Amino acid sequence: MEGLKLIDLGNEVSYIDVDTSFAFSIRYNEVGGFFTVDLSIASTGEVLVYGDIVRYGRPLFNSVEDERFPVPVIMPLCLTGDDISEVTFENFGKEVRLYLWERNAA
Repeated sequence: MEGLKLIDLGNEVSYIDVDTSFAFSIRYNEVGGFFTVDLSIASTGEVLVYGDIVRYGRPLFNSVEDERFPVPVIMPLCLTGDDISEVTFENFGKEVRLYLWERNAA
């Protein structure tokens, strides 16, 4: 995770480094009203996770992760103080963003 101080805003922002070793896809299921995420190894096409549901406040890929997964943990959260408890089409990428957290050592 890298930090960047924006001169115009006076705020520090964090971003996810692009790692071309992995392919990351986000899809929206209109019938169910939820997002899913796929993760695969780009060089081999090996799928690590297909259709993992994006749940508010829960790490992506948490139920199936192993040593092949990138570090750190990616978690959808709202840090603006708004009372949000789920990821929706209207708030994902706006109030709810994907934040990085250090992975706990086992």
